[in-house]
Amino acid sequence: MLKDFIKSIYEKVYIINFEHCSHIPSLTKEELTCLGKWYVSTGKEWICHSDYEFEEFQKLFLNFINAEDKDNISFVSDFMPFQH
Repeated sequence: MLKDFIKSIYEKVYIINFEHCSHIPSLTKEELTCLGKWYVSTGKEWICHSDYEFEEFQKLFLNFINAEDKDNISFVSDFMPFQH
């Protein structure tokens, strides 16, 4: 019951952090769209809601990134309030 309530007012998001990268990657609109709904896709911290599970999302995202940057990118899952 509590879980359903939380899902009704919060949306699970994935936060991608580029703080330790030499540069911010540039992904095409198509690449971004296929991963999910993006709230932020610029700067050093991007936020996306995706229907993919966390591990699958990371794997798909990293497929679009140059190999030298992959080890410096960090991912976390969090919840963000939203309104219908």
